[in-house]
Amino acid sequence: MRIDPEAVMNEIRREDPESWPLLEGMQKYIPPIAARADAEADIPGEFWSQVSVDLQNRVNMPVQYGGLVLTSTAVRRAVIFERIGRICPALPIGLPGPGLSAPPVIALGTEEQKVAYFKRFLGQTRPVWGAFAITEPQGGSDAASMSTVATRTGNEYVLNGTKCFITSGGRADVVVVFASLDPSKGRFAIRAFVVPSGTPGFSVDRCEDMMGLRASQLASLSFTDCRLPAESMLGHTGKRGPLIDAFTGAQAAWDYMRPVLSSLINGGCLGMVEYAEQCLADGEAELQRARIEQAREELGMFRARIASSQMLALRAAWKFDSGARASTDASLAKAFASTVSMELAHRLAAMFPARAATPGDRIEKFYRDAKAFDILEGTGDMQRLMIARAYQH
Repeated sequence: MRIDPEAVMNEIRREDPESWPLLEGMQKYIPPIAARADAEADIPGEFWSQVSVDLQNRVNMPVQYGGLVLTSTAVRRAVIFERIGRICPALPIGLPGPGLSAPPVIALGTEEQKVAYFKRFLGQTRPVWGAFAITEPQGGSDAASMSTVATRTGNEYVLNGTKCFITSGGRADVVVVFASLDPSKGRFAIRAFVVPSGTPGFSVDRCEDMMGLRASQLASLSFTDCRLPAESMLGHTGKRGPLIDAFTGAQAAWDYMRPVLSSLINGGCLGMVEYAEQCLADGEAELQRARIEQAREELGMFRARIASSQMLALRAAWKFDSGARASTDASLAKAFASTVSMELAHRLAAMFPARAATPGDRIEKFYRDAKAFDILEGTGDMQRLMIARAYQH
């Protein structure tokens, strides 16, 4: 396997010239608003008039349902988001579109459900968000031990429970919610439900005051006697879904997005190395002259580690596109990328302590975001546990 990111970029530019301005717009307009988005924990409103909202809404959607060729494969998503990550790895996580909710709909939904779900993102003049709700306060990374329940009553399901740390959960137009038909049966009773915002019994309790990735607006959601038509269950055919459990759909979501997130982190790390090298060239480092060259060499070593992390992310993306099981590769990519980002953040703080202590400075912000990267979409410890278990067999 050999993937040339530049060749992938040229291929996308040739095949999808109409969507190419989306990438150019993000590269131009994200840098001026990144600090504000972090301070305000939201994406500034002017961004929606600067970069096509219609194109943003269709990122990461399957092409057959109106998605962009720009992000039509895992490899393309990895390459594109690494480029965006170089200018700001945090804000893109909060951009509109189906996001992490798309993979379970693709994996579990009937054809009618897929068409209906993705249709809501098409032809809109405002940003439209989808969200993925599986994490619960008492379960953390143990997603299979959820306590949110869905009780069948006639032609409806009634949801009761709480979800937490849901990306864009407070502004989502629709949420794919995972709930158990019978908690005593573990993962085999888990199902996924499409819950539009405004559904009676569904409420946004709060958006967390996050340390990093603030524009992503992680929210706590609650469901109290939230009644849904039976066909809101993904894969519903009148009696049951097509899969034994919807946890398979959740795993598909992680396999789908972890290579993208890893690439976003890699781009962020590379952007920070370039930034630090420029700061060294400008004489900003609070180091003795004899240690300046050592710092440059250290940044060179980080470049080598980032290159290794890029290869892991691209391999996971390539395996996903080929139809092979990519869970372990995705975990490897995510665990390594988040480790590199945290170690880089530590070293940059030591090289530039004044910048690291200045609220809103790029190095200070990266330090906060790097810690959040280790937690997002499965903690680093959980990823390493999954990797170890995979290699025991």
